[in-house]
Amino acid sequence: MLTLVLSAIWLMLPAYIPNNVAVLVGGGLPIDMGRHFIDGRRILGDGKTFRGFFGGLAGGIAVGALEYIVEVSTGISLFSSLSYYHAIRVIVLLVFGSLAGDMAGSFIKRRIGRERGSPVPLLDQLDFVGGAFAFGFAFGSPYMGSLFTKEIVVTVLVITPILHILVNYIAYKIGRKNVPW
Repeated sequence: MLTLVLSAIWLMLPAYIPNNVAVLVGGGLPIDMGRHFIDGRRILGDGKTFRGFFGGLAGGIAVGALEYIVEVSTGISLFSSLSYYHAIRVIVLLVFGSLAGDMAGSFIKRRIGRERGSPVPLLDQLDFVGGAFAFGFAFGSPYMGSLFTKEIVVTVLVITPILHILVNYIAYKIGRKNVPW
């Protein structure tokens, strides 16, 4: 069981990292450039910025590439069970999908009238996972499927909300987030 949980966390690190990096380096010009959707509400809001997006993209890809190097040097065989090209392909898809899923979550929150920082249970914790899986399985298959077995996917869906709440609470305590969720 512990091996399954640790494998799930390891495989998801490229998807877990981008939104944390985005919080740390974000700010500046919002991706929606202040525009409003047809419902009169902001498309995404001020929390989704170009600097955060590209910082998150770089951070997630760097972590995934580092994981691959660690695996090769230690004999661990998760990402390194794939060729370098296919591993990086899956990693980039996880990272990009994570950021896209988080933006989709913000878009949905704006549509239902929720403002930045207001909690929407499960959407807040799993939007980025849904995006990572959607991009990974749509564009990285069969390589994605060889890494993310049904057991890994279920484990990710169970542990991610817990990890998400814990990380956000820490970010709140150190002053990087305005709310603890």
